[in-house]
Amino acid sequence: MVQQKLADSLNWTLLHVLIAICEEGSISAAADRLHITQSAVSQNLKRLEEQLESQLIIRNTKPLELTPIGHYCLQVAQTIFTEITSIEAMKGSNSHLLEGEIKLLVASRLHNPKYNEFLVYFKKKYPNITLDLTVKSSMDILNNLKQKTPAVGICLAGHMPEVLNRQLLFNQRYYLYCGYHHPLFSAIELTFKDLLTENFIAFNSEDIGDVLSPITVFKETHNITGQVKAYTNNLDEAVRLIYTGYGIGALPDQFIVATHLESKLRRLPPDEGIADVPIYIFWHKQRALSPIEAKFIEEIVEFDLSF
Repeated sequence: MVQQKLADSLNWTLLHVLIAICEEGSISAAADRLHITQSAVSQNLKRLEEQLESQLIIRNTKPLELTPIGHYCLQVAQTIFTEITSIEAMKGSNSHLLEGEIKLLVASRLHNPKYNEFLVYFKKKYPNITLDLTVKSSMDILNNLKQKTPAVGICLAGHMPEVLNRQLLFNQRYYLYCGYHHPLFSAIELTFKDLLTENFIAFNSEDIGDVLSPITVFKETHNITGQVKAYTNNLDEAVRLIYTGYGIGALPDQFIVATHLESKLRRLPPDEGIADVPIYIFWHKQRALSPIEAKFIEEIVEFDLSF
């Protein structure tokens, strides 16, 4: 009866607010996403904690930390809202008639909770469609697609090949980070000026015109003069080098949150991050799409993966 009472009285909108706070990393960012005031977000969080008679978030911690019951509540909330999206999937009574296999080429380490939600939605709406998914570098994906490989690609891109169609899916926000073994990790008062001469870890694809060139543009326009102490083409190796103190570097924030690296890395100023790197879906202009490929592209574009 106690569980029944809570289920009957709990305001599900408050769970949506909790998800936004956790996914965005702060109350202010959640307010921007939900298009409400920070005060309203704080009040909704307080109301949820009162209804559950439990503290969910530890105040005044950076990055944001959940209590054990907060973690469990977040998991329940995410499950509920994933199931809600499946209601939309039931629209279109003939969706079960589409069947076959879609070959997807996907860049590694693309973390976006809404992309996960889309895959849940798509699987429920089109249960007879199979995904053949291969992870490759963005450069390899674009090269494969330019050869009219029967596939659809999701990746970053610097130069846009003229023979490929593309649609923007979302922007991956990059922030500056230092690691546990770097002197800045334990600095109490830290400003952006403190970073201007620090050594850097850089990606090979940060060259002007390449996929991560917005990072280089930021460095140049903000007079960051530190030396590059290591280059890599691998995100995991970049994390390793940053963690071990070889230098500071730019990393996608959603990746850090998803892989629970907050205790090993420290996000540095500026608070708003340094660059948005767009993620696109690509397919060849002169290769006829199969009905299920066309449907996949249509659905993922309409789903709105921005966060």
